[in-house]
Amino acid sequence: MRRFSLNGALLMFMERGEKLIHDAIWNDRLGLDNRYVLWPRGKYWDVRFKQVKNNKLEWLAVADKPFANADEALTAAYAHWEKIK
Repeated sequence: MRRFSLNGALLMFMERGEKLIHDAIWNDRLGLDNRYVLWPRGKYWDVRFKQVKNNKLEWLAVADKPFANADEALTAAYAHWEKIK
């Protein structure tokens, strides 16, 4: 998994078949709690945003459809973050 922070959000890029582990979701040492996960799904890319409500973790989609490539996925994640922050 590759990850980097950008303007208050932590973006985590997963490799095909890689599983999101507990440490990547909850580890405070990674920094920011505003987390996005981006990964290839079939021939497209998916983007989800971490949300915790009533002690329940949810990964919410940032769009109604997947993205054509990693660049589009990253742009969508950042645009979503700029909109909600």
